[in-house]
Amino acid sequence: MTDSSTLADQLDAIERYLKAHQLWNTDTPAPAALASTEPFAVDTLSFEQWLQFLFLPKARQYVLQHDCLPPGMSIAPMAKEVYQHQHIELIHKLLVLDHCSPRESNDD
Repeated sequence: MTDSSTLADQLDAIERYLKAHQLWNTDTPAPAALASTEPFAVDTLSFEQWLQFLFLPKARQYVLQHDCLPPGMSIAPMAKEVYQHQHIELIHKLLVLDHCSPRESNDD
């Protein structure tokens, strides 16, 4: 199990990467764009906007409340699809985060 401060550090590292590679946006998308119900908000946001405006804030809040990441996260495959052979370091950071996410339980 990964502790919450390590998870927060990993989320911060993703933010630093986005900023360092000019993938960080200074303008917040419209509320309607942020309200998308599609996975990764693919219909209204770029992947980096989704990371910045939806994933990072929600993941940070989840870690604060639960001391872990949401179960069953799988973000790196989408990043790999979006970026192909670019931003390998970001894809790796997301893969590490995915591996820190608890497996989903099928105990019903």
